[in-house]
Amino acid sequence: MSDAPLALVNGRIRTCDPARPSAEAVLIVEGSIARLGSSAEITSDLPAGCRTIDLSGRTAVPGFNDCHMHILGLGVTLMAADVSPSAGVTDAGSLIQALQTWADANPHAPWVTGYGYDQNRFPGARHLTNGEMDRAFPQRPVIVFHTSGHAAVANTSALSRAGVGPDTPNPQGGELVHDEAGNLTGLLLETAIGLVTQAMPPLTRAERARAIELACAALVRVGVVAASDMGLGGYSIDDEFGAYLDVVEGGAPVRMTLCPEVADIWEPDGIPEPSLFAAEIGLGGATATRSDRSGSLRLGPLKLYADGALTTRTAALTEPFVDGSGDGMLLHSPDRLQAYVRHGMRRGWQIATHAIGDRAIAEVLDAYEAALPMDHSAGRHRIEHAMLLDPALIQRMTTAGVVAVLQPEFLARLGDAYVLGLGEERASRLNPYRSLLAAGARIAFSSDSPVVPGAPLDGIRAAMHRTTPDGVRLGKGERCTLDEALAAYTTGAAYATRDEARHGAIKPHGSADIVILDDVSSDGSFDAAAVAATMVGGRFVHGADVGDG
Repeated sequence: MSDAPLALVNGRIRTCDPARPSAEAVLIVEGSIARLGSSAEITSDLPAGCRTIDLSGRTAVPGFNDCHMHILGLGVTLMAADVSPSAGVTDAGSLIQALQTWADANPHAPWVTGYGYDQNRFPGARHLTNGEMDRAFPQRPVIVFHTSGHAAVANTSALSRAGVGPDTPNPQGGELVHDEAGNLTGLLLETAIGLVTQAMPPLTRAERARAIELACAALVRVGVVAASDMGLGGYSIDDEFGAYLDVVEGGAPVRMTLCPEVADIWEPDGIPEPSLFAAEIGLGGATATRSDRSGSLRLGPLKLYADGALTTRTAALTEPFVDGSGDGMLLHSPDRLQAYVRHGMRRGWQIATHAIGDRAIAEVLDAYEAALPMDHSAGRHRIEHAMLLDPALIQRMTTAGVVAVLQPEFLARLGDAYVLGLGEERASRLNPYRSLLAAGARIAFSSDSPVVPGAPLDGIRAAMHRTTPDGVRLGKGERCTLDEALAAYTTGAAYATRDEARHGAIKPHGSADIVILDDVSSDGSFDAAAVAATMVGGRFVHGADVGDG
């Protein structure tokens, strides 16, 4: 791969830089943007040895930053059975068949695992049961993970191996679901999942590294140049964080940010300073970053969970779900949540807290507001998802400078399930982009992949249309424009990750992280747009054959 200067010419470049929103050509030198201008301006003064690529009218945009996803988790799902609706799994029978196909292809795997099921797409919107899995797998342990990551179903063999029975108490922040007769159904909610997964053979460091490599390859195909793994540390720190170091040392195509899940590692008063933890996991130095032109790895914010998910009815709401399933659950008491936030901010950490329901969002804002006077970090604390907001919560977020990290693809993939749980009026208030922007709030878009497939172009289209799989438009007045959605995936995400100095826009002295698109219509519509090539630091990591001049 050549490091010679490179000129991209005859394109439609959307820079996401307010100082120069568009250009026709860009010159890249040593991985950075040297100049922008017309094709004539750029080609009139090319440095020696410069290559030229004719974009032939293609659109180029800044590389996408998926600032909330699960890189390792995505890779693991790519190695397991796909039981998602997009794979045609829409009932118990098709789910069992997908598991059986995977099991037959992997006869020596100690456990059968599946990822991505959504009971809301099943007849009657009911969860699979362990009894249904037992008939197909009477001996082999099986666990199937919900698309949200906040629920799973285990068969009797898996429950037995984990030592989980009808009398096992619920863990803090979770539930082992029983039927009316008191028998376990196999459904595990929130922290109860860990009671079973702890019995599974842990992945080796090499297996984790392979999963990360698979995820990175998938990310660059959809134009993602930077990604944050939101929640590491549930297993061996050496194996989890070490696997990332192994991948970067081998030349990772994606800049990666690692976010430790604080409750999995420390008690509140045991949270170390970021620099100390960075040194422990091999990311030394003041910036807690290991990087070169072939990849980078750095330490990000502390991850907290305040509640669960809407699709599993575990998001904490002020008003109950309309189907009689309660009002969700808070995963920490207010005092414990505040202790984590207070100690984290005092130690200098940026905090990123998962909160979906309005009750959970209010609890998180209470904790942030109380701790801000003692904050020793650089700020930009975040609420991850922040789905069910009202004007008062939006104003509190804006006043406190809290970044809303949203996932627009949720409405396009899971919106009908939200209507089932919340009713259409309340579901229409989810992800209120227009209200947040009007209030002056900072927003960033991301995917939470593997919860949804996670292509940023799909997320952009979802934010612009707000249409569910069944064609229901939720909250038409809360739609984004193309420019707003593109900014949220680039400059907005870079702001959330404290990365905007060199990333998020195509601008002079910025990193040459560029995505080249096919099938953008003459009027600029992205409705059919597709990624043709992805460049990180001036090097093509996907689709280098876009055309040489």
